Amino acid sequence: EIVVSWAGTHRYRALVADMSVFPQPYIPGASTHVHGGFLDAVRGVIDLVQHHVEHLMSDYPDYMVIFTGHSKGGAEAALGALDLVRRVDGLRDRVRVWTFGQPRVGNEQFAALYNQQLGARTYRVTSYADPVVAMPPRFLFDYCHHNTEVWLMNREGDIYVGRNNTGCNEDPHASSSVDFYDRSIQWHKDYLGLPPLDHATAMFS
Repeated sequence: EIVVSWAGTHRYRALVADMSVFPQPYIPGASTHVHGGFLDAVRGVIDLVQHHVEHLMSDYPDYMVIFTGHSKGGAEAALGALDLVRRVDGLRDRVRVWTFGQPRVGNEQFAALYNQQLGARTYRVTSYADPVVAMPPRFLFDYCHHNTEVWLMNREGDIYVGRNNTGCNEDPHASSSVDFYDRSIQWHKDYLGLPPLDHATAMFS
């Protein structure tokens, strides 16, 4: 496997990106809008990422290409994967996207575009009462999740796979069934029993 891993929030610059919730057009002139901070972060490095991905795909033609990340890194992994399948010939057939604790990325029109391109190749893992996966809130600029949610229902390993929808994927029986005030940041820091590196070695500089 070729793994393209995106870092979560662990520096002030990343925190600023997290808070830049005002939407920007994903495709100029279209109604697909996404989180401005995430989009700026991805577009700032995507040419370099494309160069390395194309090189590695050529060197390892039988390898799958995995995009992954936790928290902000999950949002950027999804955006980066979508950017590159629209740019790189043959990538869509080899790509998988695994995100953990990913916040909402864009509006319903963006979710529909994402689902058309990558919804069946994406596993958006959410922990039981993770508050970050409920952010930004639905009422803010029509933010909406894409497919496919894999909800970790408890610490015993029970899971629920959310329904796939053509547009916004907010299955009421998955993580969105948990009231926001019952959520705890600890669920965001602890996925599959392992704290992510960006939380374990947090450094603001």
